[in-house]
Amino acid sequence: MISMGRGRWVAVLFAAHLTFAQNPVPPTTEIRTTSTLVLVPALVHSAAGELLLGLNANDFIVTDNGVEQKVALEEVERQPVSILVVMQTGGAGQRQFEYYRNVPTLLDAMGGSAKHETAVMTFDSAPEDLFPFVSNPARLKQAFTHPHAGDHGAAVLDAVNYAIDLFKGKPAGTRRIILLLSQPQDHGSKVHAEEVVRRLGENNITIFSVSFSPEKTWLKDQFTRERQGNPPYKMTGRPDIIGTFSLSTPLGVALKAMREDAAAEIASLSGGEHARFDDTRSLEEQLALIANQIPNRYLLSFSPSSNAPGFHALKVQVKGQADPVSVSARTGYWSSADTASAAIKQRPMLSPNHFVFP
Repeated sequence: MISMGRGRWVAVLFAAHLTFAQNPVPPTTEIRTTSTLVLVPALVHSAAGELLLGLNANDFIVTDNGVEQKVALEEVERQPVSILVVMQTGGAGQRQFEYYRNVPTLLDAMGGSAKHETAVMTFDSAPEDLFPFVSNPARLKQAFTHPHAGDHGAAVLDAVNYAIDLFKGKPAGTRRIILLLSQPQDHGSKVHAEEVVRRLGENNITIFSVSFSPEKTWLKDQFTRERQGNPPYKMTGRPDIIGTFSLSTPLGVALKAMREDAAAEIASLSGGEHARFDDTRSLEEQLALIANQIPNRYLLSFSPSSNAPGFHALKVQVKGQADPVSVSARTGYWSSADTASAAIKQRPMLSPNHFVFP
C-alpha cells in the first residue's frame, strides 16, 4: 500500500514514479498517437432484458453530433483488463466498510478468462491510500476489510480525475476500467466538472459506479447507533460546477447531470453502468451483474468525420431488430484542438479559481 493521506507516511513508489503528497497533483504529460480513433463501449439488451449477443458492426448506427459514422467492431475477448477500484472512505463511506468483505472475489470474476490486474485507490476530501495493481485480487483484501476511515469529504470528481493518471503506461489494447464505490453527489472537489468531462473524453476508460445513499445511511444510523456518535454527513454537491454555459448544449446537459449525480453521469459518459446498493447482498448482486457485462460489451470504433474541437455527443442505435432493444453506450467524447495528432493531455488538478468553459 502507498499512503497518500494526511498524517500518514508518504512513499514515492509506483510504476510511473508518481509522487503523492497532502494535495496530490498529477504530473503534466502528453501522449501522442498517430491516428484518431474513438472507442464506444456498448451493451445491448433485448425487450425481455436479456443480453443481446452476436451482433456485428453493420447492426449498429453511431452518430457523432448527429452525423452517422462508419463503424468497426473491435475484438476484446483476449484483451488484458486493468481494473481500478476507487472507493470512498470519507463521510458516509465509512458506514459501508462492512459490506465490502467479499469484493475481491467479485473483482476476480470481472476479469474473466482474460489476463487481468486490479488496484484500489481510496479517497475522502482528497485521494488517500493506493494499493498498486496486482494479478491476484485476494492480495487486496486488506483494502476492503481494514480501510482507513477518512474525513467528512467526498471529492468524487477529484478522485476520478486522479485515477485517470494511474492507468498511464498500460500497454496499448488494455481495457481500462474504473469501479467507483461512492455516494452519488460530489462534495469538496477542486477540479471542475468540465475538466473531468474533457479528460474522460480523451482517455478510453470505462467507469462502472455503484453508489450508496448518504441519506439512507444517516437514517439507518438513527436507529442503529447512538445519536451523539453520528458525525454530521455533508451531502450537498458543489453549487459552482455549472458555471456560465448553455444548458441546452450537450456539454451543458452533461454538466448539469453531473452536478445532480456525479457518479451516474461519469459512468454514462464513459459507456459504463450505474447502480445502487444498500447492503452486502445488493452490492454483491450489482457487482455480479457488472462482471457479466464486462466481457459481453461491444466495443465499437470509428474515425470521426469531423475533428471540431470540444465536446461531441454520441448516440448508438441497433437496426434490423424485430423487437425493441435498449442500448447502453458511451454518450460523449472530447476532441482536442490538436485532433490530427490525437493528443491526449493529462493535466494537473485545477484551482478553484480556474473556471473556463468553451
